[in-house]
Amino acid sequence: MSDVSRFFHPFVKSDAKANWAGYTSPRMEFFNNYSIIPDCNFGTGFLVATRPGTMDIPHIHDGAYNFFVFTGADLSNIFDAEFEVAFCIGDTAQSMEIYHINKPSIVMAPPGVFHSPVYFKRVDRGINTMLYYVGTTIGRVYPRLNADGNEEWIYEKDKIRYCVKEPDKECTFCGLCFTNPDETEEDVRRYMEPFYKNASTVGKYKHCIVELRKDYHKLGDAVMNPRCVFKGKEDMPNTVMQFSFNIITAPCKLGDDEPVSNGQVAEFLWFSGTDTVEPWASFDAEIQVMLGDCPENMQPVRITEPGVVAVPPGAWRGAVTVIRADKPICFIPFYPHDKKRYKITQKIVGGKKLLVYNDETTITEPTAGDELYLQIKR
Repeated sequence: MSDVSRFFHPFVKSDAKANWAGYTSPRMEFFNNYSIIPDCNFGTGFLVATRPGTMDIPHIHDGAYNFFVFTGADLSNIFDAEFEVAFCIGDTAQSMEIYHINKPSIVMAPPGVFHSPVYFKRVDRGINTMLYYVGTTIGRVYPRLNADGNEEWIYEKDKIRYCVKEPDKECTFCGLCFTNPDETEEDVRRYMEPFYKNASTVGKYKHCIVELRKDYHKLGDAVMNPRCVFKGKEDMPNTVMQFSFNIITAPCKLGDDEPVSNGQVAEFLWFSGTDTVEPWASFDAEIQVMLGDCPENMQPVRITEPGVVAVPPGAWRGAVTVIRADKPICFIPFYPHDKKRYKITQKIVGGKKLLVYNDETTITEPTAGDELYLQIKR
């Protein structure tokens, strides 16, 4: 394997929303695309609200699941943060269900289901929103009233959005026409009044909101206990991604000493400071991750700034070693699939290298390496 440092992608200090009142800027932004991990159809970004307000208008995605992960701004106190988000979701733009969220939670908006606005109702220091798109993210559709007062549908996959102030230029979402720096909390409340007045109370989409669970781990004293986790379909049916918030406060080693591979599944390792309002200023650490194309050819990836290690399918990964942690670190291992057949190591059987797996329930056609594993386990 060539230089493995290319698998580390520092978070971009995005100023694209510098003019969006009520949000931090620059913000951490990382969107996966085929140039990073081929055939991995998801993307994500971070948005931190710093005052009461709303995000977006009612819309649907025709080809993507949209997930929202809400936490407080201080990830080192993730279960103690005080905040409130009102999330709108439903069958029509005119009458959506409204769910109030005040604990770390994940919300799923399936393709074709209306969602937004997101109402940041109570904001102490900040509300962190991690946005995930699973599928084709450019098929955004939203209704609006035309000059004659009739409803029309805007399909952004086919139409370019032009700048409101300079109609000959394409929209860059700079925010100058989207947010009002003089908007008051009362203005926001009045804007939300029609949504509450027309809200549906059927509860059809209550299954789309799940509180993130506490997980009491055995990773050692360097990782805060409990940690915050989402276990995919165990927690929310019809989902497969899994992730956890691991807050590391001291040097340590996480994972097995022997290299592992997730086979045909990509793996993403996120590192940042624990203060999402100041993610770069709150990061002061050095981390090393070993990567390679086989257990005999492993090289270190060195991390000294917030970013993501994108481990391609078939690559081998060693332990995550925190060499220095002068400030707490937020480590989020993210798996876009729930496949559990992990290759754990190579064994020599009859002079040949064979793979040994750690989950016998997935073995339907045992190889010699599988048989060796089963024998060892018995």
